[in-house]
Amino acid sequence: MKMLMLALAVLAGISNPIQSAANAALSKTVGPILTVAAVYAVAIVTLVLVAPVLGVGKPAKFAEVPWWAWTAGLCNIIFVLVGTTVTRKIGSATFVVTTLTAAVIVSILLDQFAVMGLPQRSITLWRVLGGGLAVAGVVMVARG
Repeated sequence: MKMLMLALAVLAGISNPIQSAANAALSKTVGPILTVAAVYAVAIVTLVLVAPVLGVGKPAKFAEVPWWAWTAGLCNIIFVLVGTTVTRKIGSATFVVTTLTAAVIVSILLDQFAVMGLPQRSITLWRVLGGGLAVAGVVMVARG
């Protein structure tokens, strides 16, 4: 089961730079707002297609969702809109490595302080070194 989860995480990682490059190409032709609208239209169609397999969930439970969980949609639109407009200017590798590094650093902090319903995972020397290596990776890719 853990291998399947890791394989799915790799698939998500592979899709990240492909998504950014595709969004940048689409944006170059139709503009950022129509690009984001098209991305979400495709996403909705995909959700409809996979819903029979994954199940719809429990709509009645929406009232129990903590307020901060609704920021997920805002975070997603920020990522898609920024990626759509920035990737062409700085390149796919720089965009992806920068966003991943920011994600690693914020994730370490979210884990440390057990916010947003996450279990607490302490900042360790290895985590700090990993975050530092990620920052070094941004510098190296951006300069390359």
